[in-house]
Amino acid sequence: MKFKKEIGNHREQPKLDLTPMIDVVFQLLIFFMLSATFVVQSSIQIELPEAKGATTVEKKEVSITLAHGTDGPEGKGKIYIDEIQVNSLDEMGLIIQEKAAADPELLVLIRPDARSEAGRLIEVLGILNSLGISQSSIVANPAEE
Repeated sequence: MKFKKEIGNHREQPKLDLTPMIDVVFQLLIFFMLSATFVVQSSIQIELPEAKGATTVEKKEVSITLAHGTDGPEGKGKIYIDEIQVNSLDEMGLIIQEKAAADPELLVLIRPDARSEAGRLIEVLGILNSLGISQSSIVANPAEE
């Protein structure tokens, strides 16, 4: 029996199987999606105003949302404290006072609708000042540049 001699250097090319790598990447993606912490947004639909220099706040204790509309206290829009609607500014003050008694370094975030009146925001800030709340912030979206 005669075997033909092959001409040239014929080697089998190495192949890289990508299936295990794709499986690992997919599992990592699922892990990070499930374990990532997300910023909880309120389910109350408002349009936040935009402001230059707006930053995110990590610590959140109490959120006051001032919605736009003709309903709510004094017909100037609904007021929510942590997604619970309050019927008057006095009731809002009592709730904030109770929370401030439990935590003297209470941080209050005020989320005004961009269409709501500035007078409503000033009323809320006045109530917070009268209660001795020294840490409050107004929430806004960062301005587009």
